[in-house]
Amino acid sequence: MSTADTYRGRARAAAYLRCYPYDQWRMAVHLHALEEHADRLGHHAPEIFLDNGVSCRAVRPELSLLLARVAVGTIDTVLIPGRWVFSLDDRTADSVMDFVRGCGAEVVELPHHRELSPSPYPALAGYGAQPTL
Repeated sequence: MSTADTYRGRARAAAYLRCYPYDQWRMAVHLHALEEHADRLGHHAPEIFLDNGVSCRAVRPELSLLLARVAVGTIDTVLIPGRWVFSLDDRTADSVMDFVRGCGAEVVELPHHRELSPSPYPALAGYGAQPTL
């Protein structure tokens, strides 16, 4: 799939991130980890939805757009670093995940560090980052 296909609304995979308060680095570590995990799963260049600086208690425009795209079937896999991106409240996070699954899409969370291949630098395992020596 080309990058142009992503912009035309035909992305089959998406990554969702939310950070509050605003993160000037746009959650770079999480984004990189999601992109690498997506690639390992065969989902090249997932469409990114980022609610940067938006509280889970406020309207999250990128989440709303993502859920609309899931509902019409243009996205079938949603990659997230953890359920907390949907809400810090477990019931609310579960309801978002139930909605996505109810539309026939799958939610894929990043595996814990221990679930990924061993690394000599456990804090960086699975995130593709290499320490500077």
